[in-house]
Order: sequence, then structure tokens, then C-alpha cells
Amino acid sequence: MKTIFVLNPQAGGGKAGPSLLEVLNRYQNELVEIWVTTSAGDARKRTEAWCRLNRETAVLFAVMGGDGTMNEVFDGASIHSQAYFTSIPAGSGNDFARYFSWVPLSETGIKRIIEWDETSTSHESIAFQANENGYAVSNLGAGFDAEVAWLANRSKLKKQLNRLSLGKLVYVVFLIRCLFTFKPFTLIAELDGQPVSFEKVWFVTISNQPYFGGGMRIAPNADSMDEKLDVTVVHGLSVIKFLTVFLSVFKGAHIRFKEVHTAKVKKIELTLSHHVRLHADGEDKGKIGPDAKLFAQVAAKTLKIADFRDGS
Repeated sequence: MKTIFVLNPQAGGGKAGPSLLEVLNRYQNELVEIWVTTSAGDARKRTEAWCRLNRETAVLFAVMGGDGTMNEVFDGASIHSQAYFTSIPAGSGNDFARYFSWVPLSETGIKRIIEWDETSTSHESIAFQANENGYAVSNLGAGFDAEVAWLANRSKLKKQLNRLSLGKLVYVVFLIRCLFTFKPFTLIAELDGQPVSFEKVWFVTISNQPYFGGGMRIAPNADSMDEKLDVTVVHGLSVIKFLTVFLSVFKGAHIRFKEVHTAKVKKIELTLSHHVRLHADGEDKGKIGPDAKLFAQVAAKTLKIADFRDGS
């Protein structure tokens, strides 16, 4: 079993990287590699290149970063049938770790990863087509939430707050800003072939597990092993009521509002009245709209999770 540690040096304000490297350098050998990403997209490119050259080699990817880094690694490894995944959470969201698998940044944790007993569980992921084809581990989102994530991830403020371990506050800043600038859209959706339309949509999310945005329970009933995707559409709200609904997402209480539509499906096709941003696990995927539809479906048993459920 090959073990590859993928380190995003920018995650968590850059404070965790040196600690991990200090520990890892004592264990590096022919079966343990350390990759340090250099830019957005680097983890995806390196993972895909490695998987193409080593199709017969089982590999555990241990990702130290946020949900975006995990998305890149999983997407790059989608061509490999023997790739397994765990995380060393160091981002501002860490929803993969919250639901699937994590190991702490410590010498004991690193040794557990290297000495992993190959116990694993198989989960579905989300295969999608939009501006590009790809996979999402936890969720896809179009609209308000994607706009907030895009603005926050590009801002200098996020880096500054991450250094103070206050990275999540940047999303509050841009949430308030977007409340007064975002233009809701009309959505035509086909859910397992059944058409349904919504007016004044703030956002639509397709979830593989309950959490997004750093612990918000956007799809409280989502299960990554039920071969269904959970669709959440928030629509028909004033700014004030939307803020009330959005804040209730932290506890999953938003689904009681009549303006929140939920469904469990295998396939989704979305057409929007105007262009809005799309994200996959918090990573920007450009804009979709009338001339750029979104197609998504269950990709069964494509996500193999290394079992470290006790996180120790």
C-alpha cells in the first residue's frame, strides 16, 4: 500500500504545514510520499498524473487541507479503482472530516495513517457536468452560497483571519455583502425526470452528506450510502426572511420552512434563468445559466474512505 500525504501549505493560514512536514520527514520512504501543493489545481493534476502511471498500485491519499483540496485529490483520482482517502483537517470548513474520516495532526496520527490496516467503507460521490466534467465529495451548490464562497476564497481578508484562527468569519462578512447584491433566479429542475420550477431562487444545493460551509446542516437527512442525492432549493424569500432561513441551516431547522424544497433523487438536471456561480465542495466551477446547464447524478461506491472513525 502506497501512502501519499498531500499538503496544502495555505490551509489554516499556513500554520499547520511546518508541523506536518517536521513529523513526516521522519517517516518518508519508498512507500510514503509527501506532496506540497503550489497553486490551485496542482493537487488535481499531480494526483491524476500519478494515478495514470500507477493504475495497479493501491494508494491511500491523506489530505491536509480543506474541503477544496480534498475535492481536487478525489477528482484527480477518479480514474483509479484502488484509491482510498482520509483527511488531516486544516481548512476553514473541514466538512469531509466532519462526516467521513479524519486523523489529527500529531505523531500518533501520522503513524496511524502509515500503519493503516486497510479497513475501509465505500460511499457514493456526485458526478456532474457543467462547464467541465468532474466529481464532488460532499456537495454541489449554485447561487448565493457559491457566490459567497467565491468572494471569500479570493479575498485577502480570509488569509488574514486564518492566521488568527478566525477564518470562518470571512464568510459572515461576504454573506452580509451578498444579501444586498445577489439577484435571485428562476430554476427549472428535472428530478429523476420529473420537471418542477421555482421562482426567486436564492440557491440550490445537491448533497452527498449533511454538512456544508463549515458545519451547516444543509441536508440533515443526507446519507452517502443510500444511493441518492439530497436536493435543497431555497426560494421565494425576502432578504430578511432569507437571512432567518439561512441562519437556521446551522441546526438543519431550515427544512421546516415552506420556502425550502427538498428531495432525494438519483439524477438532476438544472436550467437557470441567468448566470450564477457554481461550486463543488466550496471550489469555484464558473457560472451556469440558460446556455450552461448542470447535470448531476449518483456515482455509486466511487469514494473509498479509510476507516479512522475515532479520529485518534
